[in-house]
Amino acid sequence: MLVYRLIPVWSCKAVDGRWEFQSNAFDNASPQQEGEPADDMSVVLDDTLAALQRVPGKLPEETSWAGDEWGVAVLHVRFLRHEEEQEILRTPNEGEPAHGDVRGKKGQKRRRRLKAHADWVIHPAASPS
Repeated sequence: MLVYRLIPVWSCKAVDGRWEFQSNAFDNASPQQEGEPADDMSVVLDDTLAALQRVPGKLPEETSWAGDEWGVAVLHVRFLRHEEEQEILRTPNEGEPAHGDVRGKKGQKRRRRLKAHADWVIHPAASPS
């Protein structure tokens, strides 16, 4: 199984005319409300996306708050669970029925390993000038 993460260009670095992930692209989100866990990273779940007959390459255009400055990275669930000790949760919401969270601490070393493991599914459309 795979998970996808929307990555903005401000979490990337332009290298040789291409966007390259920075480790902060795999940081946990700040809790929006009191009581929310501080160690969740938002993702889109591949199996739910497929069941909805959607494809990861269309996520930036299908996501209301994303656009040309956003790309999509892919991570393997097996790697996240077994090598990085992360928990994968199904957390559908109104804006994204295939939403999930990767729960677990993500210090600098772990974020670097996530960066090294991730691949682009679709690069941001914005040009890295």
